[in-house]
Amino acid sequence: MAAVFLPLFGNWLQPYLPTMAGSSSPKPDRNKFDPLPEPKNPEPIGGERKGQFRNYTVTEVPTFTDENWGFTIDGLVKKQQKYNWQEFLELERRVQVSDFHCVTGWSVYNVTWEGIPLKKILQDSGIDPKANYVKFYSGDGVYTDSLTISQAMQDDMIVAVLMDGELIPQQNGGPVRLITPKMYGYKSVKWLTRIELIENEHIGYWEKRGYKKNAWVTS
Repeated sequence: MAAVFLPLFGNWLQPYLPTMAGSSSPKPDRNKFDPLPEPKNPEPIGGERKGQFRNYTVTEVPTFTDENWGFTIDGLVKKQQKYNWQEFLELERRVQVSDFHCVTGWSVYNVTWEGIPLKKILQDSGIDPKANYVKFYSGDGVYTDSLTISQAMQDDMIVAVLMDGELIPQQNGGPVRLITPKMYGYKSVKWLTRIELIENEHIGYWEKRGYKKNAWVTS
């Protein structure tokens, strides 16, 4: 499957070529946040992470600070939520270890993520019976994707803020990104700033360009 998608992926990414996290010349992280979240587990709980992230983007990488960042849950919910950085850090988080798979053929194993379960965010906002889908917005102003309600309610879907005990790097979608462990990474929306519950199906950025709507990782 990865071989089928790779040429298409590469064409759309130009001129935003991937960078390798942890390489000899990583790009500086321009995100500035104060305070930083206190991790529940300062050390990764899944053992040493195996593999490296290749940081793709379809736009210039956005830059955020604790002053300009916000997070919204709206649409077909009973209680719209809007958080600034400090308020977001007060939400109860959990830690999980999962693998990350890219449709282009690479994976990173034993990643320790810490964040808010997507299921809890949706339940706390109150899901309107008319809602059938959950739409996710990237803070780059371009990228979107979606899950069905049933997909979004799976236990391992998480709105992550920490990776291996540290704030998610800017190049890897920080400060906050969606993590969908059983689906390919194009569903794990980077720079997540808004979640909207909607009635009708939304076709995401890469799905419009030929990728599958159901991005389940296949062995």
